[in-house]
Amino acid sequence: MTATLLAGLLGGVIAAGITLAGVLITNRWRLAEENVIKQRAEWRGAVRLLISEAVNIENEKDARRIWAEIALRMNPDEDPKKDDAELVALVRDLSREENRTDDRRERIVNLAAHILKHDWTRAKWEAQGWFWEEEPEQTRCPGERRI
Repeated sequence: MTATLLAGLLGGVIAAGITLAGVLITNRWRLAEENVIKQRAEWRGAVRLLISEAVNIENEKDARRIWAEIALRMNPDEDPKKDDAELVALVRDLSREENRTDDRRERIVNLAAHILKHDWTRAKWEAQGWFWEEEPEQTRCPGERRI
């Protein structure tokens, strides 16, 4: 009887420990996920604002400031297969008045929209929690590369 009681208590303690560990891990993962999702939503909002400012640049000082802010958010050297480097280069070139053309501004908007769409798709994939499905791959934005 004592052995049965001891085995029952030991089993209960082990089960409680496993349950507690599971709850703590799940809670920590959920908090981290919420923070990442919130930060990425703020990132997308900031990029949208910067792009709307970039296509309306009228002077060199604003162009340099917006270029620096976009470059810091985009990580243009991270992966040459992404649109980030082209977007940053196009915004950088807006510091010269002759580069402030409608075609260049349209390309900037198209690149940014493509980057933001990919990030939104990735955020939805992450929120679903189906990690056995492959992460959405970012493709290059269609259109002529102008770097």
